[in-house]
Amino acid sequence: MFLKRKLLLVFLYLPFFWLAANDDVHSQIQDITHNGVSVRIPFVQHGDFIVVRGRFFGTVDLNFIFDTGAEHTILFEKLLTDLMGVEYDRRIPLYGSDLTEELYALIVRNINLEVPPARKKKMSILVLEEDYTMIRQFLGVDIHGILGASYFGEYIVEINYRRNYIELHRLEHFDQARRDFDVFPIQLINRKPYINAEYVTSSRDTLKLDFLMDTGAALPLLVHTNTHDELSLPENVIVGNLGSGLGGYLVGYIGRSNMFELWDQRFPNILTSYQDLDSMAVDFQFLNRQGIIGNQLLSRFHLFINYPRSEVYVRPYRRVDRPFNFDRSGINTIAAGLRLNNYYIVQVIEGSPAHEAGLIRGDRILAIQRMPVSLLNLERINNKLSRREGRNIRMRIERGEQVKVVSFELRELF
Repeated sequence: MFLKRKLLLVFLYLPFFWLAANDDVHSQIQDITHNGVSVRIPFVQHGDFIVVRGRFFGTVDLNFIFDTGAEHTILFEKLLTDLMGVEYDRRIPLYGSDLTEELYALIVRNINLEVPPARKKKMSILVLEEDYTMIRQFLGVDIHGILGASYFGEYIVEINYRRNYIELHRLEHFDQARRDFDVFPIQLINRKPYINAEYVTSSRDTLKLDFLMDTGAALPLLVHTNTHDELSLPENVIVGNLGSGLGGYLVGYIGRSNMFELWDQRFPNILTSYQDLDSMAVDFQFLNRQGIIGNQLLSRFHLFINYPRSEVYVRPYRRVDRPFNFDRSGINTIAAGLRLNNYYIVQVIEGSPAHEAGLIRGDRILAIQRMPVSLLNLERINNKLSRREGRNIRMRIERGEQVKVVSFELRELF
């Protein structure tokens, strides 16, 4: 299985807002298990995201990204709550993926959310005033919202990436994780888990930094390069879109860090995204982190996140330290249209194989390796563009009224 070529990131920033501060819904724990012990929720993985099926109002089935990096549960599509005639409490500001653009959401209280086979939970959610995201276009599947810690943050949350399930365990009935799991402390801030890990800089200094454990970030590692005096970009990086989140594209750099050590596992030459935060928009004193550990790295472990006791139990999967590969073509693609079955190039990295072959933004992909894209999906297209170095790619594209065929050879970009 090839690592997905897009580094997608979903997060928002609410510096002065606490949704549940005076909300009676959260004043007592609602048991959503069937037997009072645990409940196992299946998921599918799309583009390195964990996607679960949720249900509002007992009838409307929706896809949610399971996001440990989000405090609140968020619905992207206001039309759904409008059609159901819900009342909105108030309008609040929030910040998008670059932490600078101010967006708006509406609070809905006492809404029933069901994530089968778990029982219904009455809770407050945020509804985006407009759907600012492009997540569905970047994944090629419909995504309707984010399932945040307001839903699962009272439990011990087990994530089994190999068997594709999340199991919520009640603390009072939970036996310590099996002996082959190691225990590490985490810090919970606004119900989001942070860990301390060792990062080796480009000058080979070892720093102990705080990272957010974020299943809503489809990347291995992101470092905020201006949050510490000794952090800097490595020599060999490319400029590009780190992904899409609330508010649009997240721009930064992509390269490799010397070494990252997490939970007694060492990751040399780890694929890393680098982002400078706007110090005028973000008070670093309240940011609580120097970076993010995303789902591409977290998925190499079987995890139990013990929210009540601020601990994480981890066991690495086999080949936990295998290399992190990246796109070798130099293009980013999205899915468009009502059925998400039209595929367009939205970015071409200068100097990449695709750039040298003459591909440009806006080209519509018609076929790859003589296979029509009608027989593919976005994930399969991305996998073909992430094959081994030296592989020749033949692509038929549409540009305006012209149809062209181009060929290029995949190679490492950094």
